[in-house]
Amino acid sequence: MSANDSHVVELRAVRKEFEQKLVLDEVSLSVRHQERLVIMGQSGSGKSTILRLILGMMRPDAGSVFFKQFEITRLTRRKLQQVRRDIGMVYQYSALLSSRDVHDNVALPLEELTEKSKKEIDKIVDQKLELVGMTDAKNLTPSELSGGMRKRVSLARALVMEPELILFDEPTAGLDPVIASVIDELIINLSEQSKVTSIVVTHEMASAFRIGTRMAMLYQGKIIEDADPETFKQSQNPVVAQFLSGSTEGPILEGSQDAIAKK
Repeated sequence: MSANDSHVVELRAVRKEFEQKLVLDEVSLSVRHQERLVIMGQSGSGKSTILRLILGMMRPDAGSVFFKQFEITRLTRRKLQQVRRDIGMVYQYSALLSSRDVHDNVALPLEELTEKSKKEIDKIVDQKLELVGMTDAKNLTPSELSGGMRKRVSLARALVMEPELILFDEPTAGLDPVIASVIDELIINLSEQSKVTSIVVTHEMASAFRIGTRMAMLYQGKIIEDADPETFKQSQNPVVAQFLSGSTEGPILEGSQDAIAKK
């Protein structure tokens, strides 16, 4: 079976367990072209696990994961490497190599995955650094950059292969509210300019509602809400309501199973 042609990503009945703890319990999820899906949930709820499954960094215990027409779970290592060229990844802590300057960090995927000449690579790197407003920093090392600047460089690196899909793992974690807003706007603008599909994992509410065209919440291994931002805000699910309000009163701390009931 192949994925639905209109879906860039599709998870079908995905199950994943770690040390006898069920993290994903029959999760099904699809993401359409140019959507910006925000996945929310508590720490350890399986948000980042979903990103790793899409990248093929781990395999589900059951179920299937598709990227376009490719079933990630069935690809050979070589084919998986080819498919990954169409997927950009922005890691939580930027994952820049301290021994390389900004230019060389951004150039890395092009050097490793293409046959482009140094001149071609330099041109692409300059274009992407200009897109994220980091042209003047290309000779700096990661240690000379602020947190927000490192995020921008990480985003430029994710864009160099012209991916169809970009995965963001907590893109504004550790940033002050003003810089977080700048990164959010950058994600939105670049997504629209480059016509890419985005999946963003975050627990930062302001960022989630700023970035997302669609939102999903994971709780106790299941997606308990999946809707556009305005509908999501009005959710009648008590877990979603508590998560959005940050209240200490409600089923999350009580460990109640009641909130998993279908909406």
